[in-house]
Amino acid sequence: MLKDINDSELSFGEKVIIFGGDFRQILFVVPKGTRQQQIDTSLVSSYLWPKLTKIHLIENMSARLDPEFSKYILDLGNGLPPITINEHVRIPAVMLIPYKNDAASLDHLVDTVFHNISDYSANISSMMNRAILTPKNSYIDEINTLLIQRFPGELKQYYSFDETIDASEQAVMEDFLHTLTPNGLPPHELLLKQNYPIMLLRNINHSEGLCNGTRLICRNFDRNVIHAEIAVGHHSGKKVFIPRIPFLPNLDENSGFPFKRTQFPVKLSFAMSINKSQGQTLDFVGIYLSHPVFSHGQLYVLLSRAKTISTIKILIRPISTDESEKNCTKNIIYTDLLTLASSD
Repeated sequence: MLKDINDSELSFGEKVIIFGGDFRQILFVVPKGTRQQQIDTSLVSSYLWPKLTKIHLIENMSARLDPEFSKYILDLGNGLPPITINEHVRIPAVMLIPYKNDAASLDHLVDTVFHNISDYSANISSMMNRAILTPKNSYIDEINTLLIQRFPGELKQYYSFDETIDASEQAVMEDFLHTLTPNGLPPHELLLKQNYPIMLLRNINHSEGLCNGTRLICRNFDRNVIHAEIAVGHHSGKKVFIPRIPFLPNLDENSGFPFKRTQFPVKLSFAMSINKSQGQTLDFVGIYLSHPVFSHGQLYVLLSRAKTISTIKILIRPISTDESEKNCTKNIIYTDLLTLASSD
């Protein structure tokens, strides 16, 4: 938009932009060409960084109640020895869930984070301040499916209407489209229960608090409307209605041909992605490292959601049978970028 307004091909239309915050976290996104990409060190140093006014934090606000834990997180976020060596970090034993096998270990993590889950519908605050975070969307769906089966109440099923853009392909492709869940889209089969937490996937009404990432509680169900209550933030407690809306996934996120999905713009939110959790502080955090983190600051963001070392549990799924890997995981940090961010 700034390029268009200022008739300029330079980044942000050659306007000075202020980026503030904690650069140890997952990096902000800037436009580059026709696609959006995460900013990287070469991009910063080549043309963008000299135009930034730098504001950085030196204290982890979420974990300030536990100074030793806060220092550990900051040292990990800086990616320097002895906390991080060769992009790997050793996790303190007090935070670890022992790994036995995939099913048993994940059950242990779920029980640790969501013990007495049947009581949560009577205590929204406790329910909304617990979550399991994981890097991969497939495991987010697996954990949420596991938890909704344990959650008390009658299961409500909503099915999407999937349409091919070319109407002549509808009869052939419809069943296949039901199996797809591109990033940012709700599933074909949406399973919900009364009092279960959900998260919005689209901006619906910013002034009413209905934004991408807003967490809500299901209160009732109609055929084409979900009755919900905003659970967090300035609009907490507000009753809202969520309609079905159409989604058009990007071509590079599905099978290579266009289609439209009409479904409620929500997904279950007892388990969340790292990016969706950024900015939140939780009473209890479970982390399932089904795979190592793959981007700058992801591990720092995961650990920073907890207030103290006693309110976080981590399950590391080993990538090999090597015993030494069971308490180690990857920590990707662009130290050159942090050096630039902290320089005068």
